[in-house]
Amino acid sequence: MPTVTSTQIWVKQDDLNQTKVVEYVLSTNILREDEVLLKTDSFGFSANNITYAALGFKMGYWGFFPPQSNNDGVNPNGFGIVPVWGFATVKASCHPDIKEGEKVFGYLPMASHWVIKAGKVATHGFSDVHEMRKSISPVYDQYLRCAADPGYDKAREAWQLNFRPLYMTSFVLDDYVAEKAKGEVLLLSSASSKTALGTAQLLKDQKSARNASYQVVGLTSQSNMDMVKASDCYDAVYSYDDLSALTSDCRNSRYWLLDFAANGTLINNLSELLGDNLSEVTLIGATDWKAEEKPNPKLLNAEIFFAPARVKLRQGEWGHEAFLAKYAGAWLRFASKVSGHFFEQSHQGTNAITQLYLETLNGSANTKALNVATFD
Repeated sequence: MPTVTSTQIWVKQDDLNQTKVVEYVLSTNILREDEVLLKTDSFGFSANNITYAALGFKMGYWGFFPPQSNNDGVNPNGFGIVPVWGFATVKASCHPDIKEGEKVFGYLPMASHWVIKAGKVATHGFSDVHEMRKSISPVYDQYLRCAADPGYDKAREAWQLNFRPLYMTSFVLDDYVAEKAKGEVLLLSSASSKTALGTAQLLKDQKSARNASYQVVGLTSQSNMDMVKASDCYDAVYSYDDLSALTSDCRNSRYWLLDFAANGTLINNLSELLGDNLSEVTLIGATDWKAEEKPNPKLLNAEIFFAPARVKLRQGEWGHEAFLAKYAGAWLRFASKVSGHFFEQSHQGTNAITQLYLETLNGSANTKALNVATFD
């Protein structure tokens, strides 16, 4: 296998509706020391990936996988590759401790093949330390070895692709909120999103064991009310169209908004409705990336929750193996709880993947689908 063709899907960074399929020839004969060629087996795709693109400049997501060109007239300037979470197989390796054929899970580009430089190699996995990778956190650079991963289940790969990376945010956000909460009503916007569902499930299911008095309340669109209620992840669910019901049902309460939507108008409406009783605002995601008004963290005195920082903190305190074991246990309980509310959907080839990307971008993709994308 002297050469392979990496099929890549590029996105215009300042116009996310523009995409381009590019083929880049990789030679395995010129892999340098510690470099590893990964072949993307499958990856998930959801609104979370659109967040990566929408916040590509602000948060640095465009820096992970810079587009490559064979100097055949294809100009990568102005284009980027959206990161995804997926499974990959090692097709060639110049690292003595990483063998061909090994299966890993981690942060990948929307590309069929990619070269990384392996470092920090351990039993549970390794990291990409390639000089071309402009990473915003070491957490995104880790690849888990499936053979040593306590959370891996071959029969539930679609769940891992679509939920597990988001559930990592849920896992550490729950840990953070539980540490600070003092009996507030916890409001979770975009309550149907996978990250919000995971956070709510953890907060609600562990409330009794924590001897906590907080309430877990979901805010969602009218069309998603039935699904969010049926998930049983929340103590109560309200429609964006009926926010006034909050004050009649939860009088004299203190509120903490965990915002996954990044819709400034929604936050302003809540601020006006709740006044000083809205004691805290935490910005987490941007599911409503097309919202005309964005939240102003300084004006709101809001904090921005950066999950990798919390992951790094807890991994340091608990140890990497213990962290993975705790996370895997929580993840498996969550997947079992909500398994009846989602279905698997396959997308094969660049045309189907591009269509999935565009449908997710414009909001027409089925939010109940566990998308499994493959290049071949």
